[in-house]
Amino acid sequence: MSYSLDGLTEASFMLTGDKESALRTIATNLRSNDTCIRLDLQGNDIGDAGVEILCESLRLNGTLQELNLEANGIGEEGGQMLDKLMDTNNSITKLMLRVNTISPDLMEKLAFKTELNTQPLAVKRAVPLIEANDTSLKELNLSEYAGANISCEMLLEVLKNNSSLLVLNLANTVVGDQGSEFLGTLLAKNAALTEINLDNTGISRGVRNLSEGLKQNQTITSLSLCNNKVGDDGCRMFIDSLKHNDSLTEMELKQSAVSAGSLQNLQVGLDLNKQPLALKKALQRAQANDESLIEVNFSAHPDMQESAVLLAPALKQNRYITYLNLANAQIKDEGAKALAAILLQNSSIQEMDLASNAITLSGAQSLAEAVSENQTIVDINLAQNQVGDEGATAFVSALVTNNSIIALNVEQNGVSEALKDEIEDALFLNQQPIALKKCLPALENNDDSLKELDFSKFDGNRYHNDNSCKILARALRRNKSVTRVNLANNNVGDAGAVAMADVLKVNKHLKHFDFNANSIADRGCLYLCGALNQNTSMTKLELENNNITDQGGQALLEMLKTNNSIMYLPVKHNRMAVTTVSDIDIAAAMNTQPVTLKQVVPRLRDNDETLTSFDVSKFDNSKYYNDIAVTILSHELKVNNNQTIVIMNLANNTFESAGAKALAEWVGMNHSLVELNLANNTIGDLGASYFSAAMQKNTTITNLNLSNNHISDRGVEGLIEVLATNDALLEMAMTGNDIAKTLSGQLSDALALNAQPRLLKQLLPRVQDNDPSLKVLDLSAYDSERYYNDISCRLIAQSIVPNDYVKTINLSNNKITLVGAKYIADAMEENKSVQRVVLNNNTIGDKGAKYLADALGPNDTIEEVEVDNNNISDEMMQVLNYAVLMNNQPKTLKLCMDKLAANDPSLEILDFSPDDWKGKAVTDESLKLMCNALMTNTHLKALDLANNQFTAQGAMFLAEVLRVNSTLVQLNLSNNNLTEMGGKALAQALKQNHTMTYLNVENSGVSPDTAEDIDAALSINSAPLEERPLAIKGKPIPGESDEQEFQSLEYLDIIERQIQDEAMHDNRLMIM
Repeated sequence: MSYSLDGLTEASFMLTGDKESALRTIATNLRSNDTCIRLDLQGNDIGDAGVEILCESLRLNGTLQELNLEANGIGEEGGQMLDKLMDTNNSITKLMLRVNTISPDLMEKLAFKTELNTQPLAVKRAVPLIEANDTSLKELNLSEYAGANISCEMLLEVLKNNSSLLVLNLANTVVGDQGSEFLGTLLAKNAALTEINLDNTGISRGVRNLSEGLKQNQTITSLSLCNNKVGDDGCRMFIDSLKHNDSLTEMELKQSAVSAGSLQNLQVGLDLNKQPLALKKALQRAQANDESLIEVNFSAHPDMQESAVLLAPALKQNRYITYLNLANAQIKDEGAKALAAILLQNSSIQEMDLASNAITLSGAQSLAEAVSENQTIVDINLAQNQVGDEGATAFVSALVTNNSIIALNVEQNGVSEALKDEIEDALFLNQQPIALKKCLPALENNDDSLKELDFSKFDGNRYHNDNSCKILARALRRNKSVTRVNLANNNVGDAGAVAMADVLKVNKHLKHFDFNANSIADRGCLYLCGALNQNTSMTKLELENNNITDQGGQALLEMLKTNNSIMYLPVKHNRMAVTTVSDIDIAAAMNTQPVTLKQVVPRLRDNDETLTSFDVSKFDNSKYYNDIAVTILSHELKVNNNQTIVIMNLANNTFESAGAKALAEWVGMNHSLVELNLANNTIGDLGASYFSAAMQKNTTITNLNLSNNHISDRGVEGLIEVLATNDALLEMAMTGNDIAKTLSGQLSDALALNAQPRLLKQLLPRVQDNDPSLKVLDLSAYDSERYYNDISCRLIAQSIVPNDYVKTINLSNNKITLVGAKYIADAMEENKSVQRVVLNNNTIGDKGAKYLADALGPNDTIEEVEVDNNNISDEMMQVLNYAVLMNNQPKTLKLCMDKLAANDPSLEILDFSPDDWKGKAVTDESLKLMCNALMTNTHLKALDLANNQFTAQGAMFLAEVLRVNSTLVQLNLSNNNLTEMGGKALAQALKQNHTMTYLNVENSGVSPDTAEDIDAALSINSAPLEERPLAIKGKPIPGESDEQEFQSLEYLDIIERQIQDEAMHDNRLMIM
C-alpha cells in the first residue's frame, strides 16, 4: 500500500502490516510536503511511540492544519509530546484526540494551543508573555490584522488575571457581539488594562456586555468604539456604566450612530470621572436624590471651576441637599454662573458658601438674577470676592422679588457702606412673613383694590411679630384703601400693638383689626385704648387669646364709654375676670344697638323707679332690636334685678330664639311685669319653649302677645301645658302663627280657665279625672277674686259630661246668664250622674230656664233644679218645675204622660210594672200628675198601679178621676198604702161611675167592709163577660174562666208588640 502525500491536500490512512514502518514513511513525506492540509490517522493504534515519530516530522512541516489521531492508544506521554510540538508549530489549528488516555487538563491545554494557531501570530507570541505576566509587554496591537477573527474567549482566558498588559488594540478585527460578551467579562475581571480600542469590530448589541463589564472595572481610562453600531441606546448604557466606573475619562464613538445630545451627556459623565472621586460620588448621590445627602462640602479644593460646572445637572432637580460649600475652591465666574443655573431650578438648597472664589461682576450678576427667582435659598456667603458696588446693586434688586434670603455676606468685596445698608434693610424685610413683603408695594402705592390684609394663616415660613407690625405700620400710616387687618394667630406683642396704635391715631380708613391669639398684654392694650379714644372709624377690634389682665380690661371699658364706633370687641381667654369680659362684650355690643337701648341701660343700672314702661315697638330710624339687643337688655334687667317695669312692648322687631331665651330668663325671675308684647318677631317654637319655662315661674304677667312669631303646634303645646300651673296669664295672642284649630281651642280653654276663680281650676282636673271622692261641685262662694260666669259654665260642661261621680253642681250667687245655662243644659243631656243643679241668684232668665227644662227631656237622673232669683217668669217656672217633677217619676210614667195628656187613642192600657221602676215608684205626687191627664182622657181602658207607694191622698186623686172618666174599665191598686180613707173615697166615687168593672185594692190597708162596698159597686157596673176589657196583671175578674184568661194574655202580647213598634219610631220606650 502506498503512503505517499505527493499532490494531496487531504489524506486518510489505515495502517497495515508493519505499522511503524508505514508511519515512518508518512512522517518522512510530511517533512517536505507542502500540499496536504488534512491528515486522518484515527484508529491505527500508533501509541506514544507513533506520536514521537510524527512530532519529529511535524516540527519541519508548515502546511498541515488538521490532524486526526482519535482512537490511537495515545497516553499522557504522547500528549506531552504533542504539547511541546504546538509550542513551535504554527499551522495546526485542529487536533482531534478523542478516545485516547490523555488527561483532561492536558487535552484543554492542547485545545488552547491549537486555537491559538488560529489567531494572528502576534497573539501567539504574546500569550506566553501575558501568561508569564511579563512586564515588558505593555501593549497588544492587533489592528494590523484587519478582518482577522480574534478569539475573545482566548483573550479573556489569558488576560483575566494579567496585571502587566495596559493597552489592547483590536481595531479592524472581527470581534462581533459574541466576542464582546467575552470582552465584557474581561473588563469585569481584569484590573490592569487602561486602554481598549474596538474601532470597526462589528459590535452592535454587544454594547450591553461591554457596558455591564465597565460597571465593575476601575482601571480602564480610554475606550474607543468608533465605526460600530452603538446608537443612542448603547450610549445611554455607557452613561449608566459611568455611575459605577470611576476611571474611564475618554471614549470615542465616532460614526457609531450616536446623536450629539447623547455624546454630550456621555461627555459629562467622562468629565465627572476626571474630578475627585468624592465629588463624583456626591454628584451621583445628588442625581439619585439620595435623602441622606443634605450637605456637599468641597471647600478648599483646588481649581473647582470645572467641578462647579459639573454640579449643575446633578443639583438642578435634587430635592434634599440644603448646604453647598465651595468656599476657597477657585470656581471663579464660570463656576458662579453654573451655580446660578442650579438656583434657577433647585428648590432645596438653603445655604451656599462661595467665599474666596475670585467671583467678579459677571458671576455676581448671574447669581443675583437666579436669586431673584429662587425662593428657598436663605443664606449666601460671598465674602472675599470681587463683586463690587455694581454686583451688590444687582443683589439689592434681586431681593425685591426674593422672599427667602435672610443672610447675604458681601464683606471684602469692595462694596460701599450705603449699599451694605440697603442689603441689610432688604434682608430684614425678608425675615418677615412673605405675605407682608408681597403686600407692601400695594400698600405704599394706595392700591384701591387692596381692601383687606389677612396675615392669620401661617405660611409655613414665619409668624408675624413686633418687627412685622413696625414695618406694616409705616405703610399703613398713609394708606387709604385697606379697611381690615387680620394679624390673628401670630407672635405680636406689646411693641407690635404700640406700632398699630400709632397707626390708628392717624389712619381714618381702617375698620377692623384682628389681634386674636397673640401675646399682647396690658401695655399694648392701653396704647390701643388711647388710640381708639381719638379714632371714630374703627368698628371691630378682636383681642381674644392674649395676655391682657383686668387692668387692660378696665381701660377697654373706659374707652367704650366715649367711643361709639367699636361694635365688636371680643376678649375671651385673656387673664381678666369673667365679669370684665362680659361687661366689655355688652359695652361693645351697645354700639351696635338702637339708641333707645343705650338710653335705657343707665336707668336700669341706676334702678330708676320711674321706669315702669318700655315700648320699642316703633322703629326709631336707627336699628331694630335683634337677638344681641334683646340679650343686652335682658342682661341689664337681670343683673340689676329690675322690678319696676310693668309694661314691655318689643313688638315689630327682628329678634329670634336667642333673644327670646335671654328675655325669658329675666321674665322667670321678675315680679312686676304685667304685659309683655312680642308680636311680629321670629322667636319660633324654640323661643316659645323658653317662655313656657319662664311662665312656670312668673306669677304677674296677665297679657302675653306672641302673634306672628313663626310658632307651630310644637311651640303652643308647651304654652298650653304651662297654663295648667300658671294662674296669672289671662290673655295670650297667637294670631298669625301656624297652629292647628284643636290646639287653638285648647289654648283658649286654658286661658279661659285662668280667668276663672282658682277653685274651679283646682276642681276641674278632678272632674276630668273622674275622681270618685268628688261628689259635690260647690262653686257658690265668692272667693274675693272673681265670680263664676258663662265661661265657667262652658268649662264645667266640657268636663262634666263623662263624669260618673259628681251628684251636685252649685253655681249660686254668680254672674251666669242664659249662655251659661245653655252650656249646663247641653251637658245635662249627656251626663248620667248629676242629680242636683243649683243656679240661685244669677240672671239666666226665661230662656235659660227653658234650656234647662228641655234638657230634662233626655235626662232621667236630675231630681232637683234650683233657680231662685233669676228673673224667671211664673209660667216658665211652672214649665221647669213640671220638667223636674217628671224627672222624679218612674220612667214609664214620664214616657206616657204626653200620650195621656194628648188623649192618644193608641194608649188603652198602662202597666206600671215594678221591673221598670229603676228605683222609683208611683207616689201621690206622681199619681196627681197622671190623674190630671186622666180627667180628660177618653181612650185608656186599663191601668195597673199595683206595688207602688201612693197613699190615701193618691186614692182620692183616683176617686176624682172615677167620678168623671167614663172610659177606664179596669184599675189595679193592690199592694199600696191606700188605708181605709182611700178605700172609702174609691167606693164612694164608684157610685157615680158606671163603666169601671174591675178595681183591685188587696193588701192596701182597705177594710173588708169597704172592699165589699167596692165589689158591690163593680158588680152593678159589670157588663156581659164577652164585652169586658182584659186585666193585664193582678187577679182575674171573679167568674172569668181559664179560656178567658188565655184570651187576656193573648191580647196583652198584641198590645206589647204594638207599643214596641211605636217605640222604634218615637225613640221612646212604651211599657205595657
